[in-house]
Amino acid sequence: MTTEDSCPVYTLAPHAPWREILRQRLSGRRDRALVLRDREGAHHVLGTKRPRGTEPGMAADGAMPSLPRLLGYEEAFRVRLGEQPETRSVALPTAYGTESVNVRVLWWVHDPAQVVRSRTAYGWDVVRKNLDQCLHQMEEAQTTGGRSFGAPEMMHHLASPQRLESVGLTYRVTDVQARDTDGELRLGQPGDAGLPYSWTAHRREEYDFCIQALRNGPVSLAALWLVRHPDQVSQVLDWSVQNPGLVREETDWQEEMAGLLGKLTPQEQQELSELLRDRLVNLGRRVPGPRKAGVNGRVDHPSAV
Repeated sequence: MTTEDSCPVYTLAPHAPWREILRQRLSGRRDRALVLRDREGAHHVLGTKRPRGTEPGMAADGAMPSLPRLLGYEEAFRVRLGEQPETRSVALPTAYGTESVNVRVLWWVHDPAQVVRSRTAYGWDVVRKNLDQCLHQMEEAQTTGGRSFGAPEMMHHLASPQRLESVGLTYRVTDVQARDTDGELRLGQPGDAGLPYSWTAHRREEYDFCIQALRNGPVSLAALWLVRHPDQVSQVLDWSVQNPGLVREETDWQEEMAGLLGKLTPQEQQELSELLRDRLVNLGRRVPGPRKAGVNGRVDHPSAV
């Protein structure tokens, strides 16, 4: 989303230049300047105050022009001087999707004569284009260097006034806020454009929930699928019948040990049984089972505690 400024930053004055000069002087307005074009094509600024951000040499004329000069202007233009708030919507690429933010911008005229000279009728169009270009360049520089790009980086680089000398405008970023709607500038590589969701706080909660479901195993995923697709109960039931090993509840260590022993060959079971019996006898435990032949034909009796 982008806010649109339908009011032009300057307009051709409806009256003769000399009348506009008188009206400007008598009105005492501080929110606009008067730009006059003489017969040689030069532009002169007449206003009640120096536009914000201008150099001292660009200050508006303070004295009333002489009569010959008063009649020597061919055109007069009214230029707005006040700060104009605008919003640029941006989608920031992250490792988990995109994060949508609103970039709050203030822009104003710092050179009324240059605004008229460059025919910049709609200042926000020019400011937005420059802002987009700066954001693309900063995002590319940050990601190329292996660094993240987000609201702090925007404020660090764009919070100070950005002067557009060719059009007589200045702007700065005042704030970066999260948003949830669509229609924003999308930064990042072309492949990132296919990411399905914006990375908002709500999406983060969904992500954490999905991570937990994956860790809990196939049963949790099947239940999640059933919640999203309640009309597919029969399919989920068929899947659970066909995959009983995946649906079984988590076993304890005893069941796991029994299952492991059941996979041993008879010879491996006999060897393991003898090792275990000998170990228990050495510990002084009573061992059931057949007596074992010892050295020189003697029979070792199981020892008791």
